[in-house]
Amino acid sequence: LGYPGHFGQMECIKLITSNDFSDKRIGYLGLMLLLTEKEEVLMLVTNSLKVDLNAQNPFVVGLALTTVGNLATTDIARDLMMDVDKHLSSGNPYLRKKAALCTIRVLKKNPEHVEDFVDKIVGILKDRHHGVLLSGIQLMTSIICFDQKAYAPLFVRVIPSLVRLLKNLISVGYSPDHDVSGMTNPFLQVKILKLLRLLGEFGGTDDATEAMNDILTQVASTTDTSKNVGNSILYECVNTIMAVQPEQGLQVLAVNVLGRFLLNRDNNIRYVALNTLGRVVEHEISVVQRHRNTIVDCLKDPDNSIRQRALELIYKLVNEENVSNLTVELLNYLVVAPSEYRPTLCSKVAEVIDKFGSNFYWKVETLLSMLGIAGDSNSNFSDDLTCAAVIYIGQCPEYQGYIVHYLFSALNSDISNPVLTQSGLVKIGVWCIGEYGDMLTKYWPNITTKDGKEIIERHPVALDEAVNLIGKVLTHHSSNSMTKSYCVTALAKLSGRDFL
Repeated sequence: LGYPGHFGQMECIKLITSNDFSDKRIGYLGLMLLLTEKEEVLMLVTNSLKVDLNAQNPFVVGLALTTVGNLATTDIARDLMMDVDKHLSSGNPYLRKKAALCTIRVLKKNPEHVEDFVDKIVGILKDRHHGVLLSGIQLMTSIICFDQKAYAPLFVRVIPSLVRLLKNLISVGYSPDHDVSGMTNPFLQVKILKLLRLLGEFGGTDDATEAMNDILTQVASTTDTSKNVGNSILYECVNTIMAVQPEQGLQVLAVNVLGRFLLNRDNNIRYVALNTLGRVVEHEISVVQRHRNTIVDCLKDPDNSIRQRALELIYKLVNEENVSNLTVELLNYLVVAPSEYRPTLCSKVAEVIDKFGSNFYWKVETLLSMLGIAGDSNSNFSDDLTCAAVIYIGQCPEYQGYIVHYLFSALNSDISNPVLTQSGLVKIGVWCIGEYGDMLTKYWPNITTKDGKEIIERHPVALDEAVNLIGKVLTHHSSNSMTKSYCVTALAKLSGRDFL
């Protein structure tokens, strides 16, 4: 809280030298709260820690191990290393567990001694006490995280032991001491899967790899998803599968697990599934595509974070084959999207249209629909979208007559509002009337586009009506200078062609 605590430091040191256990406990607790490893006074504690690490009372030893694990500097860790080491093979599981966790700090401060501890650390996996196993696996995981490339190869040999241990946890019957919602020690299962993930990236023997694939398949196939305990194990299993890059069938199974997560009622699980799918979609896009409908349904979720994650995933799923269908879903979402997200959404949709759309009429129609839905909420991007629409219109001469009629109707509808709510659409409409005004005066019959879409007939419009419409836009009180410049340019074009 920022209050000075130096006055209590010496009192804590006095307490830990006491023979009374209650005093020691309060003293060590005070040290861990009031001191950091940067405090010089910490050096005065080294001797007391050494004495307590060799005490007969296991609880006193436990206090010393906990303090070393939280406060040890490089020098203290080096001085007490052997005292901590001997407790890794203690006959008391309480001390073995404490020593394993304390060793994390000791080796973090003195990484050059990691190889000296490897054999003893690997031996922890033979322990039958679940608390010791959990601490030992955490110790290995932490050492590998110090420097994965340097230390993971030292522990690759434990993969068969980890697989065997995980298989025993899955196949064992009801164990009241370790049961959590019908699962045997899910905490240990998750830790094993995480360690397998770190080790799997560096391979091993073919037998070890095959055994890892088998156990991952078993976990992914048999774990109950009706409870959060099972879902936590499955999530870690999926992460492990994606990290070790196993055979194709197992990767498909992992994506299917995430697909089941999307159907879960718990928003946390659905969010995690969308987040994980977003990371794997680049490598397994064809498999993720199978769950496209479920992902699209997430756009209708009332939780905004779920919708945003689904939106980001959909962008990554779009390709030439599904661009039409997914763009429709994105436009449907645009209708209900919060105003602050609309500019970004419009920009993304425009990017998708430009990258994957092959039909210029479809591009124009989609852009105009988007501008009509978004209104002025996309003002930051309206100029870019307007230019893109104009370019697409110029590239499809066979449909220009139909487009200018459509824009004339849309502009006529918007001009009746007290405020022009669709400035982007207004600019495009004014530009098209100026550029293709002669097409308004012609009849355009029903036709079918290359992709099978039917365009209804368009009846002629008197040019006077178009000119009057531009005049209304020009004099409308909500028209800005850019819109007025479009109007003046359009009238100049019509005048230059002797239409006026």
